[in-house]
Amino acid sequence: MAVYTQTKSYRTRAHMGMIDVTEDFQAAVSAACREHGIKSGIITGFTTGGVAGLTTLEFEPGMVYHDLKAALDVFSPYKDERGRVIHYEHHNTWHDDNGSSHIKSALLSPFITIPFVDGRITIGPWQNLTLVECDTRDRHREIVFQVMGE
Repeated sequence: MAVYTQTKSYRTRAHMGMIDVTEDFQAAVSAACREHGIKSGIITGFTTGGVAGLTTLEFEPGMVYHDLKAALDVFSPYKDERGRVIHYEHHNTWHDDNGSSHIKSALLSPFITIPFVDGRITIGPWQNLTLVECDTRDRHREIVFQVMGE
């Protein structure tokens, strides 16, 4: 079984900024197929850092700019109704303000695995692979793509 690894960097936007990384997953699979002659297998993407995640969603404005953030804010809001940052115990350890970010990213996942067949990732027509920044600041993130197959 061949293994191919590639890393790509991204600049993310704070508070649930999202980047469609579908084409980057496909590009890693295509490179692995070219370099190692594999046709089918799996690709795993893993994002580094404690407060970002990878997921699938329909990458459309309502979801990207409102709906997912609103849903995750139910579980871990950043500010209260008066606009004050909500205190989380995490803030006591590092004296920062991103406790809600850690909860959001834990509800997502830092990795996602997708099968590919004949060199093409097997996602649906409205299913985009998405990098989600949960932190309270813009960040530099990396995704490590690892392709395994034969």
